[in-house]
Amino acid sequence: MPLKSAIKSVYSLSLAGKLAILYAITSFAVLLLASGLLYWSLLNHLQQEHQKLLTTKIIRLRQYFAGSSELNQTLRELIDAEHHHSQITHSSSIHPGVPHHIYVQIFDADHRFLLESKRIERLPKDISFPKADREDMAAIAVSRARLDQRAYLLASAWAIAEENGVKHKLLIQAYLELAEDENLLVDFQKTLAAVLFFGVLASAFTGFWVTRRGLRPLRQVTETIEKITVQQLNERLDPSLWPSEIALLAKAFDAMLMRLDQSFDRLSQFSADLAHELRTPVNNLMGEAEVILSKTRSPEEYRLVLESNMEECRRIARMIDELLFLARAEDPKTEIKRQWLNLDNEFQTLKDYFEFIAADKSVDLVFKADHIRLYADSRLLRRVLSNLISNALRYTPEKGTIQVLAAIEADNAITIEVQDNGAGIDAALLPQIFDRFFRADKSRHNENQGSGLGLAIVKSIMELHGGSVTMDSQKGCGTQVKLVFPSLS
Repeated sequence: MPLKSAIKSVYSLSLAGKLAILYAITSFAVLLLASGLLYWSLLNHLQQEHQKLLTTKIIRLRQYFAGSSELNQTLRELIDAEHHHSQITHSSSIHPGVPHHIYVQIFDADHRFLLESKRIERLPKDISFPKADREDMAAIAVSRARLDQRAYLLASAWAIAEENGVKHKLLIQAYLELAEDENLLVDFQKTLAAVLFFGVLASAFTGFWVTRRGLRPLRQVTETIEKITVQQLNERLDPSLWPSEIALLAKAFDAMLMRLDQSFDRLSQFSADLAHELRTPVNNLMGEAEVILSKTRSPEEYRLVLESNMEECRRIARMIDELLFLARAEDPKTEIKRQWLNLDNEFQTLKDYFEFIAADKSVDLVFKADHIRLYADSRLLRRVLSNLISNALRYTPEKGTIQVLAAIEADNAITIEVQDNGAGIDAALLPQIFDRFFRADKSRHNENQGSGLGLAIVKSIMELHGGSVTMDSQKGCGTQVKLVFPSLS
């Protein structure tokens, strides 16, 4: 439970807080890595210099014994001389020239004591010098030892001394106590720890401040958005006022506002149109009922009123069915039953149904399929074409022609065009032609004109098939509606 609470508290932090923590963690990792590298570099540098101090001391003693074997004052001064890091090309800015006294003791070939440093401190008995190779006069054996929290660097080497033309071997042992350098390393560790601690704190506070300042435009955008209500959907955020990152958000939000504004407008218009469409048949029903009930009527009169009421009820029922179909068509979960259709057969079915209506109006009805096969829902395809042919018959004059033509495009898309040479539609009205309840000629709003939902249903069915519908028309020159079914490939 505590772990879950901690995780929830982290997720509930503000974006500025999360970024500040991220900055702190990143800075800690970088500073820790840099501190580790610096400490390792200093430690490695000191170890190399300590070894160089010892080997240089032994080399100088070898050089002395190569020219003389006397244990005189010159040798004593050489043994007791202090050595500084600065003498061995060490940077005083890293480690100031702390004097290092190298303690030396010299033995003969039989390990009999000959000479030692004046201020020599006896090593603990548990620490022994490394063994040097008696045959290799250039070799220097070096080792490290630690006892009672004190560190030592030990070295052993053999030297050749010549006395009266006789050469004999001398054993040189030297050691260096590293207490001063270890204190330096401890101080350096404390300095690095302080730098790490305060560096992380500074990074966290700086990151929080920078993030808060950087997110100020986002807060301003939020304040602007909070002021937008349903009555102010025409308000827009100006992307030019914000940084490029926020400008993308502002642009996307403006696009969303535009879509919402258009949706609200369409919804308001739809509600008004629906009320208007339902008001007419309801008023007809109520008016006829009031008239028939105003006095006693004959059975024949009652029968006529009931027939009229039944017609109005059928009109309302058709409108409700069409609205339900549009609602289902807009549901993304709606599935259609596609199958391979022979357009010759589909067109023949439509021709059989509409040819008598066309003949009554003296309109020629022409179908041309060219044996094209279409992958579509048969019931929905017939509904689309029936709506278009019905509209064409409604506005095509006598002796006119209606053509239903199928074709295969270059991209393997299949098109079906319904063309007529009827009254046509004003080009300015075409962008709204597929809206619900839209009528191109509102003056002819009667029972013969339909509900105004036919073309909206056509558009919805084509969208269910992944296709599109377009209309091209000129006043007095007829109308052409083009259905495009995309290629399956």
